[in-house]
Amino acid sequence: MPIGYTEPRMRTVLPQELLFEQNDVRITPHVASFGSTSYQISSIGSVYVGRRKKRHPVVVVVFLLGLGALATAIVASRATGLADDYFPMAAIGVSVMVAAFLLQFVWPRHLYVLVLRTSSGDVDALTSRKKQLVSNVRQALEQAFMIRAGQPASSAELGSEAAIGRALDVAARASRETMPRY
Repeated sequence: MPIGYTEPRMRTVLPQELLFEQNDVRITPHVASFGSTSYQISSIGSVYVGRRKKRHPVVVVVFLLGLGALATAIVASRATGLADDYFPMAAIGVSVMVAAFLLQFVWPRHLYVLVLRTSSGDVDALTSRKKQLVSNVRQALEQAFMIRAGQPASSAELGSEAAIGRALDVAARASRETMPRY
C-alpha cells in the first residue's frame, strides 16, 4: 500500500429531517420539492409570498351574457332597421358588462404564490388559494435556511456560486484582519 493512502470509507447517510410535508410539497434542510420539481436549499437566494388576482368564473359568465345581449341588440337593429326598438336591450347588455367589471373588483379570487429567487431568476414554486399553506411552506423554507446557515458547505455546494461567494467573504475578512494598519 502506498504511503499516505487511506482506504475509502463508507459514510452512513442519515435520513433528512423533514421540516414540512403536505400534499406534493416536501421541505428538508437540504431540498425543497414541489411536485416533480426539486430545488437545493443552498441554491435559493430568497423566498417571498405574492398575491395575485384571478378572474372569478361567475364574473366571466355575467360579462359574456351582457356581451351576448349587446351583440343581439346590434344585429337585430341592423337587420330590421329599427334601432330604437332594441336600444333597451343594448343598454341592458352594457349595464350587465359594467356590473361584471364592478363585481370583479368586489369579489375577486386571490391566488397566493410562493416565489423562489434563484440564480436563474424568480420561480413560481407553489400557487394556491390557501394563504395558510403558502405561508407555512415559506416558514419551513426559512427554517431550512437557518439550519443550513449553521452548517459548513457540502461537497456538492463547493462549486456553487453561493459557496464561492462565502469563500470570498471569508478571504476578504481574513485579509483585512491580517493587514497592518498605519
